Amino acid sequence: MTVGVSDTEALRVETGLDTVAPRARLLSVSQIVRRLFRMALLFLAARLLGVETFGNYALLLTVVEMIALISGVGYVDFLTREVAKRGGAAWPLGARITMLRLAYAVPALALAVLAMTALRFPTTVVLNTALLAITLVPRAAGESAQGVLKGLRRFAPLPWIELVQGVVVVGTALVLIRSGFGLGGVIVAEIASAVAGAGVALMSAAGNAGVPATGAPSLRELARSTFAFNVYPFIVNVYDRVDVVLLAKLAGSVATGVYALPYRAYGTLNIIPYGVMGALLPAFSASHADQNAREACARAMKFLYLVSLLIVLATLTFAGPVVSLLLGQSYAGSVQTIKILIWAGVPMFLNFALSTLLLAAHKEKVFLWTASICTAFNVAANLLLIPRYSFLAAATVTVATESLLLIMNFYLVRRLLGEFVFPKNGIRITLGFLAVLAAYWALGRQVSQIWAGSVACLVFAFLAFRTASGMRVVKALVSQSGVR
Repeated sequence: MTVGVSDTEALRVETGLDTVAPRARLLSVSQIVRRLFRMALLFLAARLLGVETFGNYALLLTVVEMIALISGVGYVDFLTREVAKRGGAAWPLGARITMLRLAYAVPALALAVLAMTALRFPTTVVLNTALLAITLVPRAAGESAQGVLKGLRRFAPLPWIELVQGVVVVGTALVLIRSGFGLGGVIVAEIASAVAGAGVALMSAAGNAGVPATGAPSLRELARSTFAFNVYPFIVNVYDRVDVVLLAKLAGSVATGVYALPYRAYGTLNIIPYGVMGALLPAFSASHADQNAREACARAMKFLYLVSLLIVLATLTFAGPVVSLLLGQSYAGSVQTIKILIWAGVPMFLNFALSTLLLAAHKEKVFLWTASICTAFNVAANLLLIPRYSFLAAATVTVATESLLLIMNFYLVRRLLGEFVFPKNGIRITLGFLAVLAAYWALGRQVSQIWAGSVACLVFAFLAFRTASGMRVVKALVSQSGVR
């Protein structure tokens, strides 16, 4: 479909600096708040519960997240896309999505309990998983409200929703753990946080959605049309989190505890591509991912590529001192784990951009194929390597899986949208990074790692600013979509 002049002008406004930058900032802030409080809770639990009990908590979180995803966390993006096109459908569509998620959650929880029982996990672990799954009820309503808000371009409430949830979960967990409730106290804090966040999200959506329209699809029609949004995130979550389950079964709770915190820290990094691409998704969807959107995506990838490489250098430098300071020697294995995992951030950042482009083009069904291939690879590799290399194997397989997904996404964009989409100036950025990395390793033999890494980070940041147009990358990302 050819975009007319008026459509092109609308797209330029939607992807303009004055429009997208505030949205990206609010999305990023909301995720930063969410992840900071989540990491604070994890550090708190790791220190106060001990490595073995913390490993059990990590297992509970993993299983419940898998249930949440099969129940339809991906529907948030579906709501954003559909409400962006038909604002009047916000209320009825959001309500239907919430009911559909709850309908999926119950059998998914039953299957998870049966699977954990069959794998002979302790009864207390199975029961605690069921208790933590109570959070799925308020989460379904709260996340639907957030999807509606994003579709309506109402991003301001999002940081406040996350702030309320974060304060409640950390404050409640601290009080209950100190009072001797242990892991049970953390579970209660999680439930209280989900309820509080849902309340704020629903009130915010009620104040922004306006007058509801009629004629929302039935649950059966909705289930059929959103099948990819339901199954794809679950399959992704299997290869994304199955290593934690396999570690718990094959290597024990201690190995799970050592691996879980670095993995959660690595996962926190997606707030950066989430903020950038989440702000661009409504505009990409409205333009049907045309040539203008593809060029804007390439500029977004340039920015994300630079940031991810800088994060790699910073992690290689400071991971050791930070882990030692915050967690102590019992988590020494976490240092090498995060140094391996951080390399997965580079393809992960780029995958966010390419997946957003495919989603905007209504090509989400191909995600089922890519996710299935990645799942098969991830599970097979972890089963083969974890018994021998424990948590280091899980970290290495994560890097390999993200790289495999990136290769497939490049291919699918070329096949379905007609051309490859790569980061602008990608080769120049790569060569500059490799030179700085080599200098870092060489200098690290002469001086301390912290000094060598600090110099490397500063040099690469300077080279990125000069070689890759510096802050003009950000401006180009959000100020134009190729129509110039």
